[in-house]
Amino acid sequence: MLKKNLAAACASLAVLTALTVGTTGAASASAPASAAVRLDNGLALTPPMGWNSWNSFGPAVTETEVQQTVDYMVSSGMVAAGYDTVTIDDGWSVPWRSDQSTNFAKTSYGAMQLYDAAGNPVDGLDGSGVDPTSGHLTPNSAFPSQVVQGRTLNGIAYLAWYAHSKGMKFGLYATDTYTTCQGHPGSLGHEATDAADFVAWGVDFVKYDDCPYGPPVVGPDGHNYGTQGEGRELTQSMYSRVRAFQQALDAASAAQGRPRVVVSVSAQPVHTGVPYLESANDPARTDPVIVAAGTPPDRAPGYAPTGVWCGQVANMCRIGGDRDSELDGVLYNGQLATTLAYAGNVRPGSWNDMDMMFTGWLDPYGVYGVTDNCPCHKPFTDTESRTEMSILAMTAAPLVSGADLRPAAQSQHTDNGVTWSTGVSASSLAIYENADVVAIDQDRQGTPATLVGSPPASSTAPVVLERRLANGDVAVLLVNQDPANTRTISVSAAALGIGGTGEAYRELWTKTTGTLSVTGSLSADVEPHGVALFRITAAQPSVVGDGGYHGLAVHGATGQALEVAGQCAAAPANAPLDVNTWWDSHWSEWWQFAPNPDGTVRIFDACYSAAQQHGSLTAAGAAGSPVTASTVFDPADPRQKWIVTPASDGGLSVVNAAGGGVLSVVGGSVVLAPPGTAADWDVLN
Repeated sequence: MLKKNLAAACASLAVLTALTVGTTGAASASAPASAAVRLDNGLALTPPMGWNSWNSFGPAVTETEVQQTVDYMVSSGMVAAGYDTVTIDDGWSVPWRSDQSTNFAKTSYGAMQLYDAAGNPVDGLDGSGVDPTSGHLTPNSAFPSQVVQGRTLNGIAYLAWYAHSKGMKFGLYATDTYTTCQGHPGSLGHEATDAADFVAWGVDFVKYDDCPYGPPVVGPDGHNYGTQGEGRELTQSMYSRVRAFQQALDAASAAQGRPRVVVSVSAQPVHTGVPYLESANDPARTDPVIVAAGTPPDRAPGYAPTGVWCGQVANMCRIGGDRDSELDGVLYNGQLATTLAYAGNVRPGSWNDMDMMFTGWLDPYGVYGVTDNCPCHKPFTDTESRTEMSILAMTAAPLVSGADLRPAAQSQHTDNGVTWSTGVSASSLAIYENADVVAIDQDRQGTPATLVGSPPASSTAPVVLERRLANGDVAVLLVNQDPANTRTISVSAAALGIGGTGEAYRELWTKTTGTLSVTGSLSADVEPHGVALFRITAAQPSVVGDGGYHGLAVHGATGQALEVAGQCAAAPANAPLDVNTWWDSHWSEWWQFAPNPDGTVRIFDACYSAAQQHGSLTAAGAAGSPVTASTVFDPADPRQKWIVTPASDGGLSVVNAAGGGVLSVVGGSVVLAPPGTAADWDVLN
C-alpha cells in the first residue's frame, strides 16, 4: 500500500493571495486560560469526523475525485451522520515554491539540501543550515483553477468553496519539516505565508505532518538517535513547530476575518528528537504538562510521544504509527494501549487520533486474493469494521474514513484484465452511520474509555472497556481479539462500578435490550475479531461523581446557563451568580457535582483565578436570598451542601440541605426559592 516514508521533512512556505468563496465569520475569541497552558481555542469540542484521501488515493488524488467524494458523502447520508470534513493529503502541490521553477536539491537521504551563509551545502546535522526556497505553495495540475461567480479560484480554493457550498468543511495537508513525506515543500520557516494562504483559500482543517529526512544522528556519547532530520528540525521541537503554525493560522484568521482552523498533528513515534541539539529556549522545555510528565534522557522535550503534549498546541494528534488494513493495528497491542495510556490528552478540543479508518476500505491496488495477496491490503470484514468503529468511539477518537466514498460507477479500477470497484458497500455505510455508536464517540463530556480489569495476558485475550457519558449513561465494550474463535466475554456490574439496580442496557449493533441486577453481568458470545457494545442507562443523576464539569440551564431555557457573574477573572472569593448565554469555553459556566460522604453533593465551578478558585455553591440563608460561589468550602456547613435528584421532566432538582430551599432564578438573579418550588435545571453537556 502507498505508505508515507516515516523519515520526511518540510520546507518553508509563503502566501498566495487567491480569491475564494469560503465560509464566512470572524475568528473566535480565545478560550479562558486554565491552570496549565493549553490550546482551548473553542474548536473540535467533539472528535472531528470526515474523510481523508490518503488510504484510497495516495498522493495522486484529483480535483474530480474529491468533488465526487463530497457529492457522495452528502447524498449517502454521511454528512448528516456527522462526517462533515473532506481532507486532501500529501502530494497536492507542485514540488517547488513559486519563486523557483524546478525541484529543490536533495541529499542522498531525500532531505532538502541546506546551505551555509556563503551558499555552501551543509548536512545540517549540527542544527545549522538555510532553506533555499521561497514563495508560495501552488496546487499541481490535478487541481486546475475554476471560475466561480466571475472569480478565478485555484484548484484548492475551488474545492474549499465546493465543500462549503455543500455544507461541508475542507481540510489540507502540510508539514512542520522542510519537506513533506512525498518530498514536496513543507512549511517549516514559511508558517506565516502558508497559513495566510490556507486561510485565504478557505481551509478549515489542517493535517500537519512531521517527516524529517536525513541520516541517523549519532551523539557525542555514541548513542544512535536514528533519523531525526536536519537544521531547524533538530533545534526546534515538534511542539514548537506545531505551535508556530497554529499561531500563524490564528493570526491569519484574525487578519482576514475568517474562522479559526482546526490543527491535527500527524507524527510518528520514532521522532524523538536529539536532546543536546534542541534549543535551550525551546518552549517545550517549560511547558507545565511536559515538565510534569518528564522526558527520558535519550529524548528531547516536545517530540514523541505526542500524547503527552498535543492538546497544548493542537486539536488532535496521532499517538501511533501508520495503520494498514490489518485489525491488529487498532487492538490492544496496536494503538489501543497507547491511547489508553495518554487519556490525559483527551478532552473537548483535544483528541488522540488512531489514524484513518479502514471500515469499508477496498484494495485499490488489485483484487485481494486474486491479483494482490499482501496481508496489508486485506479489506476488513463487516465484523472487523464494527470492531474498529467501536474502539474508536469508546476512546473518543476522531472518525476519519479512508475508504473510497464514491459510487461503484465512479470507483472502477482495471489491472491485468481484471476490473473491480473500490466504492464503499451499503453494509459499510450502515456501520459508519450507526447513530448510536456515533453518539458514543461524539459525547460532549469527552471522557475516554478506561480498561476494566487487568491488561490482556495475550494478543488474543479479551478486552473490556468502560466509558462514562455526559448524561450519566455508561458505555461498555467487549472485544474479542481472537481472530479464529468465538469467545464468551462477561463483566459484572460491580466491576463496572454500577449499582445493578435494574439499569436498562442496549447493545448498539444488534439493538438487543436487557436490565442489570445487583449480581448481574453483561455477557455476550462474541465472534472472532468482533465486539459487543452496550449502553447502560443511568438510574440516578449522572453528573454526581462523574469527575466532569457541566453546564446548567434553567429548564426550558437552554441558552441561559448558570455562571459566576462577570466570569472567573473578575470574580471575588464569594462571587455572585447569574444566568447568561451558554459558552462552553467559559470556565465560569462549568460546574462539577462531587458527592459528600453523607449523600449530599458539593457543586463547584471550574474557575481558577486569583480570587475565585473552584467556588462552591453557597446558600446565604432564607428563601429569596442570593446563592454565591465561595472559594472556601466547609464540609460541615449544610448551606454548601445540595441534594441533587432526577426531575420528572428529565432535568435535575437542586435543593439546599440547610433548609430545603430550591436553587432557582428570579429576575436574572440566582436565589434560594422556597421549598417545593418547581425550578429544575437541564444539563447542557
